[in-house]
Amino acid sequence: MTIQRLPILLVLSMATLLMTGCTDRIGMAEQSMADIRNQPAQPIEPPPKAELVEDFVYSASAQRSPFLPPSLVNVQGPTTSIDGVRPDITRTKEPLEQYELTQLIFRGVVVAPEGQQYALIQRPDGSVASVKVGNYLGLNDGRIVEITPTQVNLIEIVPDSRAGFVEKPQSLVSPIS
Repeated sequence: MTIQRLPILLVLSMATLLMTGCTDRIGMAEQSMADIRNQPAQPIEPPPKAELVEDFVYSASAQRSPFLPPSLVNVQGPTTSIDGVRPDITRTKEPLEQYELTQLIFRGVVVAPEGQQYALIQRPDGSVASVKVGNYLGLNDGRIVEITPTQVNLIEIVPDSRAGFVEKPQSLVSPIS
């Protein structure tokens, strides 16, 4: 044998020994998995019983909210609405006022020949209604103030922390921008 072949034979023999060690590990892992598969199935524990919780009736609703600082609470109690903002209870409700804003989807804009813009609003049942500026939608007396190609802007009248009402801007944004 030549001296040049000796290192090559040494490397090949070491590689063979290492691979033999790997096959033993693989064989041991396969044997362990076979043992686990052959064990009888363990029963599944039933879920815990649900505890019955008594209903809680909040009786301090007439008192000051603990989440607001006293400076923001009207100490005299509700007397009149702030800034005269108040929902018009005599107004006839429009069809889209029976849905929450989160249930309505803005689908697009249609422009009439005379230039009037109409927003297409999809109801939860899949039907589509057209609305224009000045119409109402949502549960909080949301009056449409602007229609753009990507959204419908409206002003809602919502209760505030002082037993009055405030105007709050809201938008229905097109899901496809």
